[in-house]
Amino acid sequence: MELVLSSIAAGGLVGAADQYMCLLIVAIASRLGWIKLTPALSFMDSWWFIAVIVVFWLVTVAPAYASLLSPGVLHVVNTAVNFLSGFVVPASSALVALASAGVIASMNPDMQHMLETLRIFDPQGHLGATGVAMAAASGLTALAITGSKGLAKPALSVSTGTMGTAAAPVFATAENVASLVLLGVAYALSRVNPWLIVALLAVVVALALGLLVFALVQLWRLKKGIGRVISLAQTYPRAGLAVMAEFFVWGSGWLVWANWARGAVMLAAWLGWMALFALLPVVIGSALVFVPPLIPPVLLLAGTIMLAVFAGVGFNSARALLGKVEDEEPEPAAGSRAAA
Repeated sequence: MELVLSSIAAGGLVGAADQYMCLLIVAIASRLGWIKLTPALSFMDSWWFIAVIVVFWLVTVAPAYASLLSPGVLHVVNTAVNFLSGFVVPASSALVALASAGVIASMNPDMQHMLETLRIFDPQGHLGATGVAMAAASGLTALAITGSKGLAKPALSVSTGTMGTAAAPVFATAENVASLVLLGVAYALSRVNPWLIVALLAVVVALALGLLVFALVQLWRLKKGIGRVISLAQTYPRAGLAVMAEFFVWGSGWLVWANWARGAVMLAAWLGWMALFALLPVVIGSALVFVPPLIPPVLLLAGTIMLAVFAGVGFNSARALLGKVEDEEPEPAAGSRAAA
C-alpha cells in the first residue's frame, strides 16, 4: 500500500505543475541514469519520446510568453491550448505515477519485492489491474488539482489587473518552476520515506484549494468594489472620480478629498514605484551581466511582481478612500429625491 499511495501521490503532483515539463524531467533523468524505470516504461527515455514531449511543451509555453507581444490573439490561443492540454493531464499523471513506482522501489530495496508482487505490469509489459488502478487514481487526483488551478487563474488575473497581459507568462513560469521543485522534492523524500510524498501531495492539495478560495474572494471583493464605485460616481461624481484616480495614481484621490498628509505619503510612494519600475531593466541587467540568458525571465518575473504590488496597493488605497467618502457622502437634496 505504501508503494501504491506514494506513486499515486507522485503522479498527482503533475496537476500543480506543467505536465510536459514533468514528463521531460522524468525522461531526461532516466536517460542520464539518475533514475531507473521499469522495463515496460523504458520508452520514456528514448529520443523520440523526449522530442515529442519537447514539441508539446513548446506548443503550450510559447503562446503564453508571446502573449506579451500580442495580448489579443495569442491570449486566446494560449487559453485554447491550455484547455485542450487539460484533457492530456490524466495520461501524463498516469505515466509519472507508474514511473514513480519503479523509481521508488529501486531506491528502497525492501520495496522491490512489493513491486514484483503488485504486478503493476504483466510479463508482456501490459498494465495489470493494480497498474490500471494507480493510473486512474493519479489521473483523477491531478485532474482535480488542475481544475482548481484553472478556476483560480482567471480570478487571480482579474483581481491583480494582469488579465491578458502578464498573467499568462507568469503562470507558465510558475508551473515550470513547480515541476522542477515538486519532482525534485518528491525524489528526495522518496529516499527518506515514501510516505512523505503522500504528505507532500496533501500539502499541495491544501495550497491549491486555499489559492482557489483566495482568488474567488478577491474577485468577489473586486466586483463588489467596482459596483460601489460606479454607483457612487453616478450619485456623487467627485467622490467616484477620486476613488478611480486613487487606484491609478496613489495619493491623488486623497489629495482631492483634502486629506493632505495621507495623500502626500501615497503620492511619494507612487513616484518611488514609478522610478523603481523604470530602473528595473538597468538594475537587473547590471546584476545578471555575467549570465545574459537569465535577464529576460528574471526581468519578466520582477516586472510582474512590481505590477502586482501596484495593483494591490492601488486597490487597497482606493478601497480605504471609498469607505471614507461613503461615510462623508452628503444626503441628496430634496429636489433630487423628488426627481428620483
